[in-house]
Amino acid sequence: MMARRLVLAGICLAVLIAAVAIILDQMAGKSGPSAAQSTSTSAPSAGSNTSSSGGASPGGAGDAPSGSPTSGSPASGTEGTEGSGSGNGSAGTSGDGPATAKPLEVLPPVTATPTGLPEPSAPAPLITGSLPQPGSATGEVVDGWPGGVLTLPEGTTIGSTSVSTSGGVLQVAADGIIAKPQAEVLASFRQSLVSHGFWSEAAPAADGAMAERFVRGPDTVTVSVTTTGTGNSRFQLLGSLRTATD
Repeated sequence: MMARRLVLAGICLAVLIAAVAIILDQMAGKSGPSAAQSTSTSAPSAGSNTSSSGGASPGGAGDAPSGSPTSGSPASGTEGTEGSGSGNGSAGTSGDGPATAKPLEVLPPVTATPTGLPEPSAPAPLITGSLPQPGSATGEVVDGWPGGVLTLPEGTTIGSTSVSTSGGVLQVAADGIIAKPQAEVLASFRQSLVSHGFWSEAAPAADGAMAERFVRGPDTVTVSVTTTGTGNSRFQLLGSLRTATD
């Protein structure tokens, strides 16, 4: 009987111990998170107190980039390097690069119409009627010579005269000797031709000779004068006169 009681007592004690173990285990599970929360809550407080008292704390280290030279200098140096590098690159491109050639300046074409007096119309032909037959004569004036326009100086000893035609143009030639100075011979021809509307200009001549050119529109007469060995003047005449045929 006594043994049976001891067994029951042992069983009850075992159940009691198991129950107490279960209860302690549950209490340990509930108290674990609270302790962790309490620890995490107390850690910032300690950091905050340490930061306020001047110590290096996580919070203090977070504020260091804005004021600390150590954490700010790398970023500052990087920005400076990039800025200077960009600036130098631009300067090198603009200063050391090849110069751009300027396009040649081309002047615009002149479109303005020249101003001045209008060109005078051609005068009427001095020779009218049918053109003479070509011919020549020695010591006299040839048939068909335009004596009304080309008058030989008085006292001329005629060497030869000739006429020819080309289209509507009468071509004349003459040479002769006259006992007058060169200047007087030219003056005689000038007086005769100017009266018919010719104007005169100097013409090229050989050394020791004189020449003059007479012009009236398309009509031209050239006279050159040289001095002979006897002191007389010898002239040569070439002329081209436009004609108007009936």
